[in-house]
This record gives sequence, structure tokens and C-alpha cells, in this order.
Amino acid sequence: MTIAGLGGLVDTWFQPWWTAYIEALRENGVTIFPYNMVISGTLRDYPQWIVGAEMPTWFWPLMWVYLAVMIGLLLLSLFVSSADRVRLGKIDISLPQLLVGLAGFAYIVYVVTFVVVVAIRAPQFYDVPVQGSIFISMNEHTESYVITSLQSGYFTACAVAAVLFILGFLREKIVGKAELLAG
Repeated sequence: MTIAGLGGLVDTWFQPWWTAYIEALRENGVTIFPYNMVISGTLRDYPQWIVGAEMPTWFWPLMWVYLAVMIGLLLLSLFVSSADRVRLGKIDISLPQLLVGLAGFAYIVYVVTFVVVVAIRAPQFYDVPVQGSIFISMNEHTESYVITSLQSGYFTACAVAAVLFILGFLREKIVGKAELLAG
């Protein structure tokens, strides 16, 4: 199950999570992936329309480090012993459970943060909604409908995050409890 969750994490990482389709250009003018924003070549020819839309320079490397840590947590959970226990208050869980649950929780935080940031930033550009359609007119010769939407990659990432988080709690029920050897 952890390997399937890892596969889902990596798969959703390379899928677009949000797009802004510009009907006049007949292409996605802006596509946002978990690690980067891609602006179409046609739209890059008009930089005055998207001033301030670029991602900060630190964002790309930070997101790849984030992915590496997530992969590391999930891979480590496959190799540490279930006999290693961690106490969180009254809750006693195995180290693999903690690692998988932590990866799931971190991904939940990321998918929620993603949609909040898009909801804040998108309207800054011609009142574009997170999901929906809007008519934008730059001047009388440059106008188009723009259709924005969260993509299936985002919704799949939400599901993967939830599955990993739940798997963290149910891992011992699925793979069985570790037998402690008496010496």
C-alpha cells in the first residue's frame, strides 16, 4: 500500500493542477504544476499582461526538496521495524505508521495550501476565478474568454494525500502487528 501511495504521489507531482485556458489563443495560457508554473509561448509574447505572475526563484528548488523528503519518508517506512514504537500523548504507534501518516499529513497541507494560494493570487490577474469563466478585455482588439479550472491531477493528489494519511493509522491492521521476540 505504501508503494502504491508513493507511486500516486510521484504521478500527481507531474500532472497539471490548475490551468487558465484562453479561448482566443486556443491553448492553456497558464498551467500550474505542484513545483512550477508554465506560461505558454504565445502568452509570453505579451509580458505586460502577466506582470507579477511568476513564481519566486526559491519555489522550484524548495518543492523538489519537499518531494525528496516525502519520498524519503515513505521509503524509510518500508525499512524500519514496526517494533520501533513512538508515543504521541496517549497514542502509541509504530515508526512506519508515523512516517506514512506524516507524509500523508504533509501532502494534505500542501494541497490545501495550493488551492488557497491560487484562490488568493488568481483574482489579482483580471479577477480570474479559481474555477470558472471570465471575459477579459485588454483593449478593443485583444479580448477573450478565459476558462480556469483545477485539474484532475489536483483532485488525484487530494485523494493520494488522504489515503497516505489514513494508511498511517491503518498500516498495522493491513500488514499485521510486529511480533516482539522475547530474548
